Amino acid sequence: MKKTIVASILGVVASVVPVGSSYGQGYVFFNNYDATTHAAVTWANTGVPAGKAGLAVGNLWKADLLYQFGGGALTPAGVVATFFGATDGDLATGAGYFQGPIATIPNYSGGAITFVVRAFLGTDFATALYSGQQTFTIAGGIPNGTPAPPAGSFGAAFLPFTVTAVPEPSALALIGLGTGALLFLRRRK
Repeated sequence: MKKTIVASILGVVASVVPVGSSYGQGYVFFNNYDATTHAAVTWANTGVPAGKAGLAVGNLWKADLLYQFGGGALTPAGVVATFFGATDGDLATGAGYFQGPIATIPNYSGGAITFVVRAFLGTDFATALYSGQQTFTIAGGIPNGTPAPPAGSFGAAFLPFTVTAVPEPSALALIGLGTGALLFLRRRK
């Protein structure tokens, strides 16, 4: 009798768990270009290499996506996209635009969700020489519980943004040491 009850409970749990995990997620197309919205990422107007100011970024650039919902921490969505344009500013080949894979947001059941889109020059954001980002919130949330991604584009949801020089880690370390020294001296007095 006890074995039958335990087997029944395990059977119910096993049938409910896949349903919960398959529908507790949302989908977005990681894309900043569609038929109506053209949100090109460009170099900033100052602090960039000569001749780059204001130009759309080319295919040496990458973009990634982070998300946050329910007051939690920013979490990488695990998607990386490469920009279309062969060279910076070459609008004929789609410079400034990217179209990445479909991003799945796990454990998402609805409501507002905040996204951070980062563009960077280099192999990853942490070691980038130049980067930029755009943050925005979708108040109504994103479609969830669907067997396939919704029609439409992620691109319509965010504005164009510019990229600038990123401080070198050594410069950040010096700033941190200087701040620490000032706090230490202030405490001694």
